[in-house]
Amino acid sequence: MGSIMTEFTLAIAATVIAATLAGVYFTSLNQVADLQKLQVLGLKEQLYYRCDIIYAHSSSGSTIIRLWVKNTGFKDLPRDLIKRSEIIILSENEVHYLLYGDSPSSWSYKLLNDSDNDGRWDPSETIEVEVHLSRSLTSGDYYLKFILFNGAESEYSLSV
Repeated sequence: MGSIMTEFTLAIAATVIAATLAGVYFTSLNQVADLQKLQVLGLKEQLYYRCDIIYAHSSSGSTIIRLWVKNTGFKDLPRDLIKRSEIIILSENEVHYLLYGDSPSSWSYKLLNDSDNDGRWDPSETIEVEVHLSRSLTSGDYYLKFILFNGAESEYSLSV
């Protein structure tokens, strides 16, 4: 009778341990699945909102750089999201970090080909970005980066 009780106790303990391990395993699987869903959503957003700098122009001594940026994503961007974009300009001696606004070191934009007149930056439409710097550009090479609100970015090299 004693050995039957021992075997019964061990069987119950083994069942409890197996159930606990199975619970931990399935919880971990759910966490991995949730992480994969978040990654897919992040990739989806990166595909929805993308842009490319198609041209940039400035000249030595100027405080203005003009960029033409095309929406290459799958969704349109309202004004509020466009204004949350950032511009970084690197040269051999300087770094400029610019936000949208009216200050001496800022940028503004205008929608060039608003085909449906909705004021939104639709896919395949282009904006002209006017960058205002606090100092004049000198001759040399500049690296421009336009960064959307979601981190999608476009890079361009400019020689002045």
